[in-house]
Amino acid sequence: MDVARGVVLADAAYGNNTEFRDRISGLQPQYVVGVQGSMTVWEPGKKPLPAKPRGKMGRPPRLLQRTPEHQPVSLQQLAMALPSASFRNIAWREGVDRKLRSRFAAVRVRPAHRDEEKAEPHAEEWLLIEWPQAETEPTQYWLSTLPPNTALKAPVKMRSSAGSSNEITRN
Repeated sequence: MDVARGVVLADAAYGNNTEFRDRISGLQPQYVVGVQGSMTVWEPGKKPLPAKPRGKMGRPPRLLQRTPEHQPVSLQQLAMALPSASFRNIAWREGVDRKLRSRFAAVRVRPAHRDEEKAEPHAEEWLLIEWPQAETEPTQYWLSTLPPNTALKAPVKMRSSAGSSNEITRN
């Protein structure tokens, strides 16, 4: 049976699962999935170190590396380090008595989960961060495989479905 292609939306119960995200990516639909602030990523422009140089004997090393000085950061650490100018006030839909709006930022990151067990780093994805004005820290996070040229408002609108239920939905 053919299923219409769309964007897979899921909450953090699914989004935190690297295997789930990898399988969705393998099927080639795009996704916007909720994730927890404790998840680790490589900051924009960074990735794990390449494999060690080949020694004189044995198989050539192929696994990515980390060092004590070269480590991924949690989503919360990354969000808290962003300048306030990175966040934009965006309305995503009409509520009962007013437009629903909050502050959002989006940056390109690479998920870091178990990448030291891989030969190639994870692909870059969007990290979408919600940090309402009245809060002392960000409140929600999403990863998205939408294209790099995607406008910020698109994943903001989609993520309201991804974080509002425990079911996977398709847009």
